[in-house]
Amino acid sequence: MLDFITEKEIVWQVLKNTSKPIVLYGMGNGADKILDWCEANGVKVHGVFASDEFVRGQQFRGFTVERYDAVKARLGNDLLIVIAFASERPEVLMRFAELDAEQQVIAPHLPLFDERETISFAWLAKYASELRRVYDNLADDWSRKVFADVLNYKLSGKLHYLFSCATKREEDLRALIKPGTDESYLDLGAYTGDTLEEWGRLTDWRWRLALAVEPDRRNCRKLRLLAERLAQQGLPVEVYESGIWSEAGELSFSDSGGRQSTFVGAQKRTVPVTTIDEVAAGRPISYIKMDVEGAEAQAIAGGRGTIARYKPKIFMAAYHYDADIFRLPMLLWKLVPEYKIYLRKHPYVPAWELNFICTL
Repeated sequence: MLDFITEKEIVWQVLKNTSKPIVLYGMGNGADKILDWCEANGVKVHGVFASDEFVRGQQFRGFTVERYDAVKARLGNDLLIVIAFASERPEVLMRFAELDAEQQVIAPHLPLFDERETISFAWLAKYASELRRVYDNLADDWSRKVFADVLNYKLSGKLHYLFSCATKREEDLRALIKPGTDESYLDLGAYTGDTLEEWGRLTDWRWRLALAVEPDRRNCRKLRLLAERLAQQGLPVEVYESGIWSEAGELSFSDSGGRQSTFVGAQKRTVPVTTIDEVAAGRPISYIKMDVEGAEAQAIAGGRGTIARYKPKIFMAAYHYDADIFRLPMLLWKLVPEYKIYLRKHPYVPAWELNFICTL
């Protein structure tokens, strides 16, 4: 077994074996998946609670949604709390930490997309050589800590792993990417322009060129408005209403108007897709931000020429698939063996906002 894996029991076994009353914190898709699993595995759930401002006599899956103090009054002070929703809001993360200090708390890792394989002890054994290679070749000790903590979290659902390795995104970008004022920036999954604005803050609103790619039509309308405002300030931005893939064409796409519009399992409508190499069109790209909702491997495949030739700095999401934690750096090292690859976890429960940072 990998020596950086310290957990001995998977989170789902904890749910099966506990003698404590199980209560869910939160409602929605995550809670539905957890309740479905509990029903299928004969695990009794004793209640559902929500933050005080959301408790208005609501019903969820046959439960009356309660306040936390009401749950304790009914079931006692020794609970197993299952966090069933995702958040990056500081006040919510603080609430999670407070609960974790008071009770046994778990936040089960739920894959974002339907995967044939998800993390388990068998998964770790199957991919042990790939995991060891990436772990050993990450650029610093903190990256190795993040790597180990995230895998141990995904096994156990224990929050302390996520809290102990979290750092601040913009501080990491400043320290590792070292943004300059003459960059050619490629923003893949540009959303409504929030990461373009982030790049502006990091570069004191100076760059040579910015290329922003976003397939969601609602998001892209807002992105174009931002690009127009920036153009008036002398900051060129090219906007592409397209997805990023391994080759040009068309794909089915689920355009929710939110951050998680995706090609994975999508059926809503068809959108054009392009490649990094086509968008770059031979231009010397110096920095790529890549958060394309599960299409990161395909994006790398469609950017082989640009990445191998110009060796741009890369900030890339590493959390959409469990295998991304080893698959994506291995793909990049094939193209640019000299890449220094860092792994950073930015505040979020569950293990979202896990990102690779690649530099020379």
